[in-house]
Amino acid sequence: MLLDSIHTEHGYINRLLRLLRTKLAAIREGYDVNYQMIRDIVTYLQNQAEHCHHPKEDVIYHYYLSHYGDEQRILDLEAEHVELAKLTSEFAETVDMVLMDAVIPLDVFAEKLNAFVERQKQHLDMEEKQVFPVIRQHFTSSDWAAVESEYQECLCDPLFGKEVSAQYRELASRLES
Repeated sequence: MLLDSIHTEHGYINRLLRLLRTKLAAIREGYDVNYQMIRDIVTYLQNQAEHCHHPKEDVIYHYYLSHYGDEQRILDLEAEHVELAKLTSEFAETVDMVLMDAVIPLDVFAEKLNAFVERQKQHLDMEEKQVFPVIRQHFTSSDWAAVESEYQECLCDPLFGKEVSAQYRELASRLES
């Protein structure tokens, strides 16, 4: 079921957010961190969220709104996805600046990293705890069949799929340890 795959993807995202939190703790404690790995996580989140994950959710949300009426939390989600894309893009630019040896105070970077992680986590929690239960309560098997037919599945996940792309091998190795 589509919602099950979204829930699985949320688990993947949460694993990445936990890894970012360990990087945040290391930064705050004065340890060196692998900024390229942070960039890899952000790149993955950007690409998967914008091209696979959020479009999958949006199919469900649009269907719900057109068949079951206005639910404010669901109405707000498309705008929230746009906001998250902007936040992710801005944070990616900050990481890129660090990788290009721009001088960004560690406390400023840590603050941006924390804001990024917390906002992503807040979004996932809201969907899991407030939105999905409402959808599950209303959708029938024919509703699920209809949304499944509307969504074109993404080809493969370059990090959590059957084959890890070269770009994410170090990150995948870190996640396994």
